Amino acid sequence: MKKTQKKLGNKGFSLVELIVVIAIMAVLVGVLAPTLIKNIEKSRKSKDEQNLDTVKGAITTVLADEKYYDLLSDNVVTITGSDGTITITSDSDTKPDGATNTLKQELTETISKEKVPMTSKDLKSKTIKFTITNGKVSDYNAS
Repeated sequence: MKKTQKKLGNKGFSLVELIVVIAIMAVLVGVLAPTLIKNIEKSRKSKDEQNLDTVKGAITTVLADEKYYDLLSDNVVTITGSDGTITITSDSDTKPDGATNTLKQELTETISKEKVPMTSKDLKSKTIKFTITNGKVSDYNAS
């Protein structure tokens, strides 16, 4: 009978063992959480930079098409960081009416997105501008 009680009484974990395991897990979470949070922000920033590089490539692609070259040269392509809306503004009044809408449509088709929202803390609240001068696209300028 004593053998049966010994077998039945030894099932499971003691309360002390459970508390020790929970304490170890809490320490691990406390140590690893800040590192993981930093890595998440790094990945968001990397994603934003990759998206902006894609936009710059799309602008260059649209510039390569001769029917859009004159329309797009000497313009500014702006991305509003909070919602990612793309706008094109012209520095000169010599562009025909509706040219910026045509360019925006061509650009969004090349990117295959209507909007390019920013997700990192650095760029989310900023306005990003690509300046096109003499057929060359500048790197983005965030303000």
